[in-house]
Formats: sequence, C-alpha cells, structure tokens
Amino acid sequence: MLKKPLGRQRRPRRGATLVEFALVGTLCLLLLFGIFEYGRIVMLQQVLDNAAREGARYAVVHTNDLTTTDIQNRVLGFLAGQNAQLQSFSITVYKTDPSTGVNTGVWTDAAFGEGIAVQINGNLRPILPTLLFVPNPLPMQSRAVMYSEAN
Repeated sequence: MLKKPLGRQRRPRRGATLVEFALVGTLCLLLLFGIFEYGRIVMLQQVLDNAAREGARYAVVHTNDLTTTDIQNRVLGFLAGQNAQLQSFSITVYKTDPSTGVNTGVWTDAAFGEGIAVQINGNLRPILPTLLFVPNPLPMQSRAVMYSEAN
C-alpha cells in the first residue's frame, strides 16, 4: 500500500466553495433580474402601443357621438391594469397634422381625412435601476395617429 508523503496532504477548503457560490450566484441573479426587467419594459411598451392604436381606431369612427372620456375609458380597458405600473400617467386625444404630429385642436372637430391622435404618457419605476443602467424613472410614451372617418 502506498502512503502519501506527510508534506503533500490536502487541506480542506470549506470556505472556498461558499465564496465562489456567492460571487457566481450574485452574477446569475443580476442577469436573471435584468432579463425580467427588460422583458417587463418591452411588454409594457407593447401594451401601451396596442392601447393607443385601439383608442385611435375607436376615436376616428366616433367623432360625432363620443367624448374624450369615452375614448380614455376604451384605452384604459386595453391597458388591462398595466397603467398601475406608471407614474404621472395621462391619456390625451387630439386632432393632429399627421405629417408633423402637432396638436391642431379638439379631436371631435376633425373632418374626414384629418388626423386624430391618442397619446399615452407615463413614467416607469424600474425594480433595480442602478444595477441595470436603466434611467429612474424611465419615461414611456406611445402615440397612434389615424385619419378621421367622420361624415
């Protein structure tokens, strides 16, 4: 039977595994939270775009029989409660010049072929802004412009 020399015995590394896991685990958690956070931002932007588009579609057909509050309620319905994630949240409906996007008046005065815009603004507070290099708050905006179908 072979014996190991006395000077070459292995010493136990009890604390090394814990330190290595702490470093690697922290990096993995940061990566995971980053994926979740950026996924949440992309999802919220898609929901805002969809709600603005549906609000504009609804507004261009109903220039004579609906109010701004009706259009805002329609947009809120398509937001499905996601607006709770936003601070300084607002929904604006207005008549616009489609080429410049400038507000040109009240949307109910839009004649056939003039643009009607629905704009949603808000500020998102990220979960880990400093670690993920995301501005805090993150301004989010969506605007949809469609041509009026008023008679």
